[in-house]
Amino acid sequence: MWTKKTPLAALLLIARFGPGVKAQKVRSPKSDKSPTSKAGKKVCLEYGFETEVIAAGSTTPIGASGPNGPKACVSSPVSAVCCTEAAACALGSPDDCDAYAACLRDPANGPVVVGDWWLQRDVSYGEIFFEEDAVCGEITSTDPNSRTKFELWDDTFLGMDPSLFKKFSVGYDFRSVGGGSGGYLNLYLRATDNGNYYDCRLDFSIPNEEGTGTLVVTPETKPSSSSSGCSGTPTILDYLAANPDAVMGVGNGELYAFVLNTGSTNQNNSGQEICWSDASVQ
Repeated sequence: MWTKKTPLAALLLIARFGPGVKAQKVRSPKSDKSPTSKAGKKVCLEYGFETEVIAAGSTTPIGASGPNGPKACVSSPVSAVCCTEAAACALGSPDDCDAYAACLRDPANGPVVVGDWWLQRDVSYGEIFFEEDAVCGEITSTDPNSRTKFELWDDTFLGMDPSLFKKFSVGYDFRSVGGGSGGYLNLYLRATDNGNYYDCRLDFSIPNEEGTGTLVVTPETKPSSSSSGCSGTPTILDYLAANPDAVMGVGNGELYAFVLNTGSTNQNNSGQEICWSDASVQ
């Protein structure tokens, strides 16, 4: 069973802020079973930072960045970061891509990558900024694809048996409601452990109103909505019952199963602002 091992002050991205100190992920000991088997995915962990770890974060809004960095550098040239490195990486040099990854983790650039959380990957027209114990997404554009997206990249969850998942929780501060669907968690499932993109995406929304709270998702939680491959809006347990060989994760080389969103595609999300904190996976 996955259990909490170390007291954590801020499990999402930031415990405290200060320049020049590298953020770290807290991980408790792994199972001695093979990591390639479904049984071997029994890993005890929670994500975040120990209380003594300081992670630098910009209070100035940071624009979109990520593998789609050149696009962001065109659409948001003032606030995008690591444009030169992104363009060089796109040409295919491993050293250039290492430099791009280092740029995204540089405190001077946000950072855009903190531990296993990738902020703003493949997203344009949204901005992020850091506070003492949270990372915030703000939408200032009326473009229908404006949003912010924070992805937890870790191959622990790629191919993991959903029956091992116990809970995802995250605190939120919904500060400004605009158009669109507000804030929500995406959780991705595949019917079998194949290399394809996900078969089922479950969406778990926070109330679309100003206020604070905690979003908690368990195997019994009914999603707010889902993709067509889910056959309705099943709980994780329902999907697993219908697909006994199901696994977690997006697949197709992308190593994430959980995404925190402010705003959504094909909607005018202008005016939305949500801060996320204290995220954990059990």
